[in-house]
Amino acid sequence: LPASDMQRAISSFSSFKMMAIVVVLLASSVACLPQEQQGPLGGLLSAALLPLRTVGSLLKATNDTAPLVMDSIQEIRDFSPLILGFGRAFLETQQEKTEEVMETFMDSFLCEFRCKRKENPKQRENCNKKFCKNETTEDINNEINERKSSSL
Repeated sequence: LPASDMQRAISSFSSFKMMAIVVVLLASSVACLPQEQQGPLGGLLSAALLPLRTVGSLLKATNDTAPLVMDSIQEIRDFSPLILGFGRAFLETQQEKTEEVMETFMDSFLCEFRCKRKENPKQRENCNKKFCKNETTEDINNEINERKSSSL
């Protein structure tokens, strides 16, 4: 949140807090009035005051919880650049690996597609030199193991 939005939120939160205090005081003062008659209206008055007490309790709990929520939001804002940086670095690494996989796949595909069906040994050899990598399976496995050990 920009600073101006944060200031507006805090000022509206302060007015909300003041309103909550007024409602709580109103509810407690009404509940403390001496009741002269204990007739059917007394029960009605108690039933009418129940929602006010509930709202007052809800507002008090909200006011007690709000600073904790604000602290949590601030922590998220403080740590988000760090988390985003790690995520970006991870995605860049994955992109490099994906490019390498695609390059290996295309090299292998083109080699197989263009050269393996040549019947003339000289043409096949020229094609292999042109389109095929001369890496053996053992070389590829060694390269994979090197990457695994460097990432640990």
